Amino acid sequence: MLDYACGAGRNTIRAARAGAALAVGLDISRVSVEACRRRAEAEGVAATTYFMQGDCEETGLPSESFDTILCMGMLHHLDLSYALPELRRLLRPGGRVLAVEALNYNPAIKLYRRLTPGLRTDWERRHILSLKDVRFARRLLDLGEFRYWHLFSILATPLRRAPLFDAALSVGDAFDRLALRVPGIAQMAWMFSFELIKPVK
Repeated sequence: MLDYACGAGRNTIRAARAGAALAVGLDISRVSVEACRRRAEAEGVAATTYFMQGDCEETGLPSESFDTILCMGMLHHLDLSYALPELRRLLRPGGRVLAVEALNYNPAIKLYRRLTPGLRTDWERRHILSLKDVRFARRLLDLGEFRYWHLFSILATPLRRAPLFDAALSVGDAFDRLALRVPGIAQMAWMFSFELIKPVK
């Protein structure tokens, strides 16, 4: 598997522990890559992990070399006109991209992003994903499972250090399980996940 823009490498290490024959972590930061290597060594998975510095839009990795590619909240950092063809190139036929991203529709969340400009780059703020981006992805890859996440559950955030947090989060999650099935309301979610599948030739 490939952990695309792996950051701290936690998901790369989880994949290795879960039985991946080889879990590759790719990140543009040399400091992150070196820290990931140390973490993998400390956690006993150095033999089944490989961390490398590189550009996600042009990785230089061999074509059709991955069964699974994980994109955890990082596609909005990239130019999708480069990143999506690269993901397609890297996948073996039948391989899957698993992506989790913020969603760009809820006006309250959009206002929060405008009011907290120091938390993200200007590029990042302007490239939060929408369903238009998923339609673009479908030109290159088939769409598999698709889900919306976190609408009412984000109201528990102010309680995250309080004893009531777990209970409030559970109540929010219960409301989300119902509300996020309704078209229109679902698009107000904070996050969404989707699976992209490379067709078998």
